[in-house]
Amino acid sequence: MDRPLHPYEIHPLLVLDASDSMFKADDHFAIWPPSGDVESDRTPYHGHFWHGMRYISRWSIRLFGIQPVPLWAQGRKNPHFEKIHRIMPLMTFRSPGEKHGQVLRLSLSQTRVLEADGFSEECSVENRSPHPVTVPMEWQIGVDFTDLFEVRGISRVNPAPRKIEWSSVGPDLSVYCYKGDDGLLRETSICLKGPAGGSLDRSGWSWKLDLGPEESFTFFIRTRFREFQDKSQDKSKVTMPVSIRKIPDIQGVIGKRHREMEDFFSLWPRIRSSDPFLDRCCRQAIEDLRVLCTPVREGLIPYAGLPWFSTVFGRDALITGLSTLWAIPELSRTVLLFLGRLQSRGSDPKRAAEPGKIVHEMRTGEMAGTGEVPFGLYYGSVDSTPLYLVLAARYVERTGDYPFLEKLWPVIERAFQWIERFGTDPETGFLVYRGDMDGGLIQQGWKDSGDSVFHADGRLALHPIALSEVQSYLHYALTAFSGLGERLGHARFAEKVRRMAVRLKKSFLSAFWDPGMKTFALALDGNREPCRVHSSNAGHVLLSDLPTASMARDVAKNLLSPNLFSGWGIRTIGKSELRYDPVSYHNGSVWPHDNALILAGLAKHRLYFETENLCEGFLDGLRFFRDQRPPELYCGFDRKSGEGPFAYPTSCSPQAWSVTSLLMVVETMSGVNFQAGHPRMGRATLGPSLSSLHIEGIRLTGPTGGRADVYVERKEDGIVRSAMEIRKE
Repeated sequence: MDRPLHPYEIHPLLVLDASDSMFKADDHFAIWPPSGDVESDRTPYHGHFWHGMRYISRWSIRLFGIQPVPLWAQGRKNPHFEKIHRIMPLMTFRSPGEKHGQVLRLSLSQTRVLEADGFSEECSVENRSPHPVTVPMEWQIGVDFTDLFEVRGISRVNPAPRKIEWSSVGPDLSVYCYKGDDGLLRETSICLKGPAGGSLDRSGWSWKLDLGPEESFTFFIRTRFREFQDKSQDKSKVTMPVSIRKIPDIQGVIGKRHREMEDFFSLWPRIRSSDPFLDRCCRQAIEDLRVLCTPVREGLIPYAGLPWFSTVFGRDALITGLSTLWAIPELSRTVLLFLGRLQSRGSDPKRAAEPGKIVHEMRTGEMAGTGEVPFGLYYGSVDSTPLYLVLAARYVERTGDYPFLEKLWPVIERAFQWIERFGTDPETGFLVYRGDMDGGLIQQGWKDSGDSVFHADGRLALHPIALSEVQSYLHYALTAFSGLGERLGHARFAEKVRRMAVRLKKSFLSAFWDPGMKTFALALDGNREPCRVHSSNAGHVLLSDLPTASMARDVAKNLLSPNLFSGWGIRTIGKSELRYDPVSYHNGSVWPHDNALILAGLAKHRLYFETENLCEGFLDGLRFFRDQRPPELYCGFDRKSGEGPFAYPTSCSPQAWSVTSLLMVVETMSGVNFQAGHPRMGRATLGPSLSSLHIEGIRLTGPTGGRADVYVERKEDGIVRSAMEIRKE
């Protein structure tokens, strides 16, 4: 690849091998192959990553100079630890003059568990031979402190080799330290409890390990990552944590992680259907979401996706909140508080920041710290701010927690001020964006590839650009807060946003509706010329009250036509478009979160035939993906008998708004909704292959409290009927 990489583009060489293991614990994630050996010189993306940097680039064992062969791994689906069993190839040793020699049988067992700021490992070497043996053993260590963006292929401003200092503190402790261009000191400390008589240097440990027949030796390793400000202190005097030299309690850490997962599951209602596969998919989605969540001051915040987006993205977190709000409102509360804390208070063109704007992305790491990439705190999205308002309004609908909204009101007001002062075109009232040409994002909707907004003749749209779905989010927010503002006593505010909503609807229907296409234009460009492109964006308009009933029906028919509907889901753009490519990131692929939002819009406008068909395609596609988990996106090829959908090569998996899209689909099928904290039953919709859906124990946080159970059944006459039971606790 000769051209420079787009900030969100993944280099083709970084297509993850399906056999790789991927793990996460808070801000720490790691990728390694079935052997468990991390060797980034062979596979560039392998390693242990923390705070945007790679803290371990090599972690490899050699016996007799040979890499043991992996037999099997236990706990591969566990997100925090893995137990790996390996054996040595059979070897025969002959003494001088000996005719037959002795066969050597060695095995290796490793248990590695990730922690928030490092990992612990227990490793046993066993001699399964009937005779003693002396085993030359090496534990090879490499630490390169490479920035995650650099691993992904983004070039450094200063590509000079890093100066990594190494020191040992006794025979058991190895310390690597690097002073970054951002002024931070980063440190990897490794304590290894092994046999006496070993040697240690910066490349690791080596021993001559004497093992009797059927004898084994167990190593204990603890690794810790740290970063701190350089205060010109003598790095040799940096105090090591006392715990680094303790024998790690690996089973205790595993037990703690299991309890955290079970505590998270206890917050959720139980989802059961006539299809056990769907039930497993739902459980996997909840487990994946917990893995992606990381503790912050406000609670658990969902990170966007593994491996390359293991950080907070505003848009992703907000849509994840919308997908899970019906079941676990605490997550949305944390999202609102956390993103409200990071709301921009000033202007900074390099970070696309303006007062009142909600953050798009936050990154740690050296390149973010030096400004080589603008994503330390980057505000280059046009939809994060209106989506924040949508989630805030929906949160109050779900919980009835008006005091929380009053607490959040300063953030709400600043967000609306940004929309009014900076975001909207004063002549049309449309929310627009101007592309960031200085290393940031040229396109700032959810389809943020540089070529994702274009005209029917293939021309890229001129800036400033007004996207159709963004106007829908804005209209929903304006309409919701005209009522909420009035309820909370902000009468002038409520009247102002009501007038804005009326104006926006009139302008939108006039400018975006295309009678010939019978759908909404993808966007309006800087010359106010519509981008007459068949796109999934039009489906998001159904989330609001913008379309008339006849328009909504036409949009639904358009979305479910063979041009846009692949049979597995709705494509981002239609096959008829000049820029259509089923293996593109945003110009013909299928995104689960996109389809879940469209499903919610179809149901909102009572378009049940289209809802059932799209739901069926969505659920059928799940059967073809690894671990019952939808990837970030998949290719837009037509559905064919005997073939499943193909995952996009560099998809994140798990990815927050993708895995939780299934939970939004379950919500849509159930028909459950809320008003001021009170649950209500709308019309339920089951895919044709389902005969029942039961959701037991939806926690009610409104004045009544208790739990709600929802029962949806397809009767013998084919009609779907639903009921709700409220029970006190």
